[in-house]
Amino acid sequence: MPKMYPGYREEVAMKIVAEASALFMEKGYSATTMDDIATRLGVTKAAIYQYHKSKVDLFAAVAGFQRQELAGMLQRSFEGRAVMEGASELFDSLLDYINRSREMYSDVMAVAVHNETIRMILLEDRLGDLAVIEHFIVGQKEKRLIHSSIDSRILAVTCDALITGLMFDVMIGMDPAEAKQIWLNAVDDLLRVHE
Repeated sequence: MPKMYPGYREEVAMKIVAEASALFMEKGYSATTMDDIATRLGVTKAAIYQYHKSKVDLFAAVAGFQRQELAGMLQRSFEGRAVMEGASELFDSLLDYINRSREMYSDVMAVAVHNETIRMILLEDRLGDLAVIEHFIVGQKEKRLIHSSIDSRILAVTCDALITGLMFDVMIGMDPAEAKQIWLNAVDDLLRVHE
């Protein structure tokens, strides 16, 4: 297997995290081994340990990577669109994402029940996600797409709770079209209150 060269350290670190993210999404956290990640990358397991001291450490990096993906998803969904069009596009993007990552999320939630470190990573991840959403809302307010009197933090927490709940409902059998309509109606109501 090829070695990883120090000159490419940052690029290699990102590739490790991206591949680990893909494997965790495909197989779940528990079923993915460091050997699986090394094989996917075509490197030795020891090479990965130069970047991440454990699978838990790598999972924390994956959470950060996926947070960046969320920020990009928000930007792409709303760019050049009215707020409700963006909300519709965001729902579709999140639904696609959750359909691809069901295995990881159901597994990691089960692991977190008995693993304090994973539970703390998930908590930090949620707080990070909320910060991304709140930052996005502030930007939308600056563009005058969301009324300035709306509390950015409260709207971020409300939208996050609503979409998380709806995605869970879809995972256990709710019709995605119904969930999307609930999402759009709720977003419309939340934004209309301050007109």
